[in-house]
Parts: sequence; structure tokens; C-alpha cells
Amino acid sequence: MAEADIASFLEAHCQDLVDTLSQLVQTKTTNPYSGDREPSSEAAGQQLLAEMLSELEPRLDLFDCPDDIYARLGVLGPEERSFAGRPNLVAIFELGAPGPTVVVNGHMDTVGIDNMSIEPLGAEVRDGWMYGRGTSDCKGGLAAALWAIRAVLSVGPDLGGRIILESVVDEECNGSGAGTLACLNRGYQGDVAIFVDGYDGRISRGCYGCLTARVLVEGREGHGASGTGVSALEKALLVKRGVDEFKRRREALYPDARVNLGVFRSGTHPAVVPGMAEMQLNVVYRLEDAQASLATGGSWGASVLREEFGKAVASAARGDSWLEEHPPQVGWIKDLIPFQETEHSPWLARLKEAYTAATGRAPLTDLMIGWTDASYYSALAGVPTFLIGPSADGKAHSPDECVEIAALVRSAKVLSTFLVRTLAGGD
Repeated sequence: MAEADIASFLEAHCQDLVDTLSQLVQTKTTNPYSGDREPSSEAAGQQLLAEMLSELEPRLDLFDCPDDIYARLGVLGPEERSFAGRPNLVAIFELGAPGPTVVVNGHMDTVGIDNMSIEPLGAEVRDGWMYGRGTSDCKGGLAAALWAIRAVLSVGPDLGGRIILESVVDEECNGSGAGTLACLNRGYQGDVAIFVDGYDGRISRGCYGCLTARVLVEGREGHGASGTGVSALEKALLVKRGVDEFKRRREALYPDARVNLGVFRSGTHPAVVPGMAEMQLNVVYRLEDAQASLATGGSWGASVLREEFGKAVASAARGDSWLEEHPPQVGWIKDLIPFQETEHSPWLARLKEAYTAATGRAPLTDLMIGWTDASYYSALAGVPTFLIGPSADGKAHSPDECVEIAALVRSAKVLSTFLVRTLAGGD
């Protein structure tokens, strides 16, 4: 009966859920490293969410990430990242009786808004969809999580254990999940973790890894008319052949593990021979790659791939006298680790049953090709971790990002059903 009451509660409060998401979308929380002309931070969104949560009377914890959070937890993340004034928000709901702890996690930061084809902060609703930055990734998930918890506390049965709701920072824009790492560093743990950064109709039980490389190629500046310089751009094109060969080999082995050269820049002026060129690329990698790195004495990550990529770049430089004297420099911006829960996990079975009960249809299960900071709860803390959410395929990060209103309600129903079944039934 409780599940039916919760479903009715969420249906009755559908407009309130929409209003919650609208307020979150209208509050600018672009990652400071988004590349926008006027980026913001996550602070205003976290304050808004804290105000929304306060009437439910949880214990609230607002805290910045430690400056050394990546090194502290042994993660290769971007350097010189500032976290000042970018708090994480954690709400802890103590349910009275003893029982398990469920962690629910979503991220507040969004990618940039400068080049969107819609009003990014408009939260316009039309034809059953809301449009705006963060609707699919990941404010829709946060709004659904808030209302799922509200429904459980309002009309659910007597429950035991704890719900820990985490709204974190720095998942986007080369961020490497600093907020989720900071939650772990602060001691927030659980028996199971549900990340709401997932897709409608699916339960994700893992994700691929993501390695980001930076290649610097040195030249020698000179006046373009003098013929005395050495073009770093032209030398970088030679090096790119090695990158292309690495990409060909990797994608022949694993077509779904893409290599993407996303940045290639050089030069300052048409009259100046460029003295430096830079490439940055992402390498998606699989669980097998992390296992191979661990087996060869490295850490859980992409150490074997890093070595292979370095050899490909060095090979491309051979035979060119300038590059042999000035070898390309390979550096690593981040190495975001993969994770994978077993298909036979009892937690996955419980989540699938909750999904079917809440929606009337069985979910798909998959591994995310993209990376998610959910990996840290599983791979570093050993907490069974899964992703659900309302995100629409192809809409996260898109210029017309949107989410279906019905998917928001479905997501809230699935999470609330899982929470009731877990916290009323113990382990």
C-alpha cells in the first residue's frame, strides 16, 4: 500500500517537481572551467537546494573540496583547480530505527551555456519537455531525488537506517569528480549508492574509464618572411600521425572505446612561425585496461595505455632531426577510473524489481561508455553502485538540452520505491 501511496503522492506533486527543476535550471551553476565568457560556480545552486531541503529537517553539511583532493585519494585529476566558494551539499536523513544506509548522489555543476540554441536558463516547458542547461545532466536527477525522498518521508511506512543525499561539484569540464571524492574523504559511506546521473529506461551498473592526454610540440619562433623559424604546427602534424595510428589500433580492438582529439592549437599571428603546438585528447578505456594496469604492478587505471600512447608519439617523431632533438612532451591531465558491478548483484536485482514495480516495465541494464564519478564509490570504497535518472539520450551537453517531464516522475517513483523496499526491509 505504501508504494501505491508514494506513487500517488508523486503524481499529485508533478507540478511541484517541475517547479523545483525550473528553479534549479534558472540558477546558473556552470563549472568555472566551462570555457564560457562568464562562468559561475555551483554555490548559488547549492544554497537553493539547501533551502529546499531544510523543511525536511535533515542534517545539512556544506563544505568545499580540499585543494589536494585528487592527490589525497590517489586520483590523477586536473592540477591547479580551485574549489574555494564551490561547496558540496550533503543532507543526512536519520530514520530512527537501525538499518542500511543508502547514498543518493548527483552533481550540481553544468557544462557551458554560451553556444546553446535555446535560452539556457529559461526552463521553458513545451510539449511535455523542459528545456535548459542541466535539465538532463544532472539537475533533473537532483530534482527527482529530492521529491523521491520527500515522498518517502511524507507517506512511506516507518523506516530504518539513513538516506544520504549528496549534491556535488566539479564533475564536468575536465573535472574529475572532486565533489564525490570529497564526500568519501569526509567519511560519507553507505551499503549501496544510487547516482541519479543516469538515463531514462536504464540502470547502469558501471562505466568506462577516461584518460586525457596533453602533447606539447616545440618549434622555434621567427618572422614568417625570414624563413628562420621551425614551425611547431608542422612538426605537430608529424606527431599527429602517431596519434592517428594509436587511435586506429585502439578502435579496431574496441570500437566503443573511442579516441577523440578535441584540442589542436598553435600560433599567435599569421606573420609569426609558431613556437609551440598543443594537442589534447580523450581516450575511453575499458575495465580490461584497468585490470591489465593492476596486473603489471600499476594502480587501477590506465598506466599500460599511457605507456602505449607515449611509445606511439615517440615513434612518430623518429626520423625527423628536429623532433629527435626536441622530443614531444606527453603529459596527463586526468585518468578517470572505470567500475563494473556484477550482473548477479542482489542490489541490482532489487533495483530492477523496484524499477519494474514503479513503471510497469523492465529496465535495460548497461555499462556507460561515458565516465561518471559513480566509479569512486564502487572502485575506491567498495560500495555497490548503480545509476538511474531521467536523462534523455543525446540531450546531455547538447545545445538544446531537455528532459521529459514524465521521465522526471518515473525517476522519482523508481528511487522512492527502491528506498522504501531497502529501508523497510533491511539488508
